[in-house]
Amino acid sequence: MQSDTISSFSIPTIDVPATSQNLKKLRENNNITVAQIQNLLGMENPQSIYTWENPEKKYLPRLDNLITLAKIYRVTLDELIVIKKEENPTFELNESQPLYGIEKEILDFILANASNETKLALTKYYLMAL
Repeated sequence: MQSDTISSFSIPTIDVPATSQNLKKLRENNNITVAQIQNLLGMENPQSIYTWENPEKKYLPRLDNLITLAKIYRVTLDELIVIKKEENPTFELNESQPLYGIEKEILDFILANASNETKLALTKYYLMAL
């Protein structure tokens, strides 16, 4: 009889306020305006960008927009996203979740360019399996 294996370990999570500050810092350091980001992302208004960059709002861009921002700022996802560690007493290793609206190209980019720590954090934040 085979039992399910449960492993306890520290799982990385995204520090949303620190990531928001990092998004703004990277944009400003690259001398890119909110209007330019709005145009590059094909957004009708800039409000979402201001929300992403406001640490009090605690919202991040969708995964596809994070990847695009990383490309625009010429950084890796690891440099874009700020990770903090939290203790999670049990994490089911065999548990998988369906992928909702994530294109294969985006997943391939993540698998090729993100560290394991960032992949785990994205998995937790976006409730997806890589």
